[in-house]
Parts: sequence; C-alpha cells; structure tokens
Amino acid sequence: MHYDDETEARSRAYRDQYRESTPSWYRGEMHLAFTLLFTGGVLAYCASKLSGTTWQEWMLVVPMFLFGNFIEWAGHRYLLHRPTKLMKAVYKRHVGTHHQFFSHKSLDYNGQRDWRALLFPPFAPVLFVLTALPAALILGMAWTANAGYIVMLTMAGYFIMYEGLHTLSHIENSPFLDKLPLVNSVRRMHVMHHNPDFMHTHNFNLTFPICDALFGTSDLDKGVIGTLFNGMSDEAMKPEYQEITRKQRREG
Repeated sequence: MHYDDETEARSRAYRDQYRESTPSWYRGEMHLAFTLLFTGGVLAYCASKLSGTTWQEWMLVVPMFLFGNFIEWAGHRYLLHRPTKLMKAVYKRHVGTHHQFFSHKSLDYNGQRDWRALLFPPFAPVLFVLTALPAALILGMAWTANAGYIVMLTMAGYFIMYEGLHTLSHIENSPFLDKLPLVNSVRRMHVMHHNPDFMHTHNFNLTFPICDALFGTSDLDKGVIGTLFNGMSDEAMKPEYQEITRKQRREG
C-alpha cells in the first residue's frame, strides 16, 4: 500500500473508532460556545474597563502578540509533542487523538461531533489567557490600569485568532483560503505538521510561523517575512525534508 494511502487508512479507521466512543451528551456547539464565551468575555470585560487610553499603552499589543506566538509555539513543541510525567495526559490527547484523527491526507472534519478532536480542550483557553495575568498585574500596578487590561484582552483575542486559524487549516479543498495571504502559509505549514515524519520536529506554530522561523523549526529555508508570505509553495523546503517527502512517494 502507498505510504500516504496507508496513513489515511489508519486515520479513517481511528476516526470511526473515536466517533463511536464519543459520549452521547457531547455537543460540539457547546464546546465551541465555552471557548468563545470565555475568551470573548475576557476581551469584552477588559475593553469595558479601558478609559482614556494612550498610544503608548496600545503599543503593548505588539509584545503581547509576540509573547502569545511564543507560548503557542513552546507549548506545542515542548508539552504537546513530548511525553512528560506531569503532562502525559495532554501529550496523549494531542498526539494520540488529534494527530491520529487528522493526518496530512485527511485533515477534514464532518459535523459537530468531530469538533471533539478538532477544538482544543476547554481548559486550554483558560490556561493560555492566564499566562498573561502576572504581566497584567505588574503593569497595572506599576504603570496604568489600562496597560493591565490591554495585556489581558490581547491574549484573549490571540486565542480566538489561534482557534480560528487552526480550524481554517483543517478545511480541505478551498481555493479561496489557499490564495489568501498569510492564511495560506498557515494552512500549508499545518498540513506539513500533520505528516507523521514532521510532527514531532517541525511547524509548531498554529497561527503565524514567527517562532518557527526564528528558532529553526520551520521546514522552509526562509527568514521570518519569507516564511510568513510563503503561501502554498514547497519550493523553499529545506533539502533534507524534500528528501523525506520524496522517500514517502517512492515507498508507494
């Protein structure tokens, strides 16, 4: 059997098994609603507390965006793809469930019950947003209350973007998304990440591949800007990874 066909067959078989084991009470709409209500609630609450903001305070959005990008990359690389004693359940859920349900040849999802494997668990947005709380408290006390609220609303907004881009990466056969700048780069990057030969070592950003480009975990031989605007092309793939993909094709 062709390498890709075998990978897809395993994924399809696991999907059937996972769907059968999904509790009858599970509703993907409720799962999504919690994510949106929590992150949207934090964003709306913090925005309502702002008063007389200055451009200097709004500039905090930039470092917090980059901090969010790093947390996303580091958490994905060091927690979700490395089995540690403390985070073994998280690793098992991500690699054992998400990466078996979705291969690089079967990224699509069908219906709300598949969202159980697609969406991040309900605790994920809570933990992600709370990583900014220490900085928010310090800035709120040392500078202005506005600064603290801007830090928190940026992280809440980042997670909404994070979940949105990840979901867009699992939509197959979309010529529009494949031509949309930045989004197409994210989509290509995520397809490569779901390749079994790449998933533990490359393309850990689920939004914009800034940290992947900076820390050498991108499969592309480009700088940050080139990686961000690479689109769907494989031309700049590093030679060693081109060889891996060629080997996969030869095994068929």
